Amino acid sequence: MTRNMHQKITCRAQVLTPTSAGEQQEIWQEIAIVWAEITAISADITQAARQNHFAETYRVRVRHQDKLLATRNILWQGLSYRVVSRLNPDNRKRILEFKIIEDRP
Repeated sequence: MTRNMHQKITCRAQVLTPTSAGEQQEIWQEIAIVWAEITAISADITQAARQNHFAETYRVRVRHQDKLLATRNILWQGLSYRVVSRLNPDNRKRILEFKIIEDRP
């Protein structure tokens, strides 16, 4: 079940920090660097700002850790991916499964 976890990823959570102007700024805080199994699910053309982008969707499986439940963003192979869903597929806290898509600004 976990033999294919050979991709290293960085899990990050979104944190709000105050700026000098008194506003709040969103930053990404690293939660953990873990080994994962990553599988391509689909590829779609999305449109943002009148430009078409090719966006692949992936399934990421990692060993369950409670601190990873805060994951909203994953860094993998130098790219940033947005977490669009999170599952505990066997409901036994052994595996966490994320569905991710490339995060484009």
